[in-house]
Amino acid sequence: MRSSQFTRYLALCTTTLALTFAAPTRAADDRGAVQGVVANAAGQPVAGAFVKLKNEERRLTFMVISQANGAFNAADLPAGQYILQGVGEGFQSEVSAPVSVAAGKNASQNIALARPRGPLLPPAWPQRIPEAQQAAVPKDYPAGPSHDLVTEKCGLCHNSDRVVVKRTTRDDWDHIVARMRTRMVAAGMPDLPDADAKKIVDYLGEKLPPLQLYDANSRLPTALMQGKAVKYRAVTYDLTNKYAEPHDVAMDPQGNAWVAERAGKLGRWDPRTLEFVEKNVPPGSAPPDRQSLGNPQIDAKGILWVADGPNNRWLSYDTKTDVSVAYAWPKNLGPAGGNSMAVHPDGTIWATGANKQIRVLDPQKIAFKTYDSPSANAKQLPGAYGVAVAGDGSVWWAQDEADSMVRIDPATGKMDEYKIPYDGHSFPRRMNTDANGDLWVALWNASKLMKIDHKTRAMTIYTPPSPTGGNYSVIVDKVNNYIWVSEHQVDKIARFDPKTEEWVEFPLPESESDPRRIDIDPMNPNRVFFSGNSPGRMGFVEVLP
Repeated sequence: MRSSQFTRYLALCTTTLALTFAAPTRAADDRGAVQGVVANAAGQPVAGAFVKLKNEERRLTFMVISQANGAFNAADLPAGQYILQGVGEGFQSEVSAPVSVAAGKNASQNIALARPRGPLLPPAWPQRIPEAQQAAVPKDYPAGPSHDLVTEKCGLCHNSDRVVVKRTTRDDWDHIVARMRTRMVAAGMPDLPDADAKKIVDYLGEKLPPLQLYDANSRLPTALMQGKAVKYRAVTYDLTNKYAEPHDVAMDPQGNAWVAERAGKLGRWDPRTLEFVEKNVPPGSAPPDRQSLGNPQIDAKGILWVADGPNNRWLSYDTKTDVSVAYAWPKNLGPAGGNSMAVHPDGTIWATGANKQIRVLDPQKIAFKTYDSPSANAKQLPGAYGVAVAGDGSVWWAQDEADSMVRIDPATGKMDEYKIPYDGHSFPRRMNTDANGDLWVALWNASKLMKIDHKTRAMTIYTPPSPTGGNYSVIVDKVNNYIWVSEHQVDKIARFDPKTEEWVEFPLPESESDPRRIDIDPMNPNRVFFSGNSPGRMGFVEVLP
């Protein structure tokens, strides 16, 4: 297509994007610590236990591991009030009274693991019946009022078997239906009448309630941590809007973590001050309650790229100056939204979309192109998920439904497809490239990690310790040559050493944190950030000296 066809892009937005939430700036040196000893009910010290410290005012949770003789030291804590709880083996402590942390001071709090833990939460997609148990779930919607309405309206986009395995609260169902309405409108489908939406929410809330009461500790392992897994800390931040859906995280060159919210805002978390700010994107054609941003990527200059499906455009946003540019998506190419983005070294922006395509924007020419997958046909879409640029400049993307990988040569448009060597449906999701230019792909359903040699196209599959971890996303520490993987179904971030094939898993503090995309801190390769879509959470794990 000629570039002249795409000159209908939106004007440069030169005003600073509005802040919708900003806590007062705090200096990074207003830090203190809490020290103590973890013991069991008999008073014996416990090494390898989890110690959680929560600052409710700041919406922050910290977690460290008790070391030899049960001693723990939670350092680098912003001044304020903290409540503590220890978790280890089959026991946990009572939640402590508030402990005051002052800048430059060490507070003390011992922990006794004297109370039995609640039931563990099996590995599963957040708020769903575990995959292994889903075969026994009836595929039709349960009988009751509004059964036919739910079957008709939800069936416009989903098979019933995708919905009936979901188990959550009425409030969550209300949010899910609202989000589905956003996607329907973005796809050009008729919106639901409000009265029908309420009936659907009432039905789902009654017929598909939560499986068990929420317990933040229910995914922490019962085994005490050992070896390299004891030398880390985790820090999480809960967004003010629980339903913001920060599905993806990306790091800017200064080490700030950015999330693109499906609620339609950009968010920035500064790991030095631990402050979070949200910023509105430039207004578009969609109303405020119909906003939804896709997967962000940030290039070496600090420019964030993201698809804005409901407003039928792609956006670039300068993380230093808050200046945004909107590129109107051509109407004849289908919906503008998609799954994943990647920045090519030549300056072009690549993304997957329409469940069958790889797409590319040349920002200099203001020109879009699309390429349909070799597997795309009228009967079944192959799925278009993660995307990454290999060492030779070729672009690869994962086809989740077809269980295959596609390689495209940007110069010629030639595509080659490669079947994943796995006996079953591996379900490839996100991917990334290492220092050699080889690709690493998370295989979600298989709970595996796959390497693709970009020169020979050979595929090698590796198995992490958690058999049903649900590997979702990959990032590469190109300094130390570690491969990091988000284990979405068990709330862990795992590290793999390709030289030794050693795995180390780092549990997150809260159950159903829903770690989706991960990215590495350019200022500290031992710190890996995650975005938690379902709970409206983000955070990082940091390997300590």
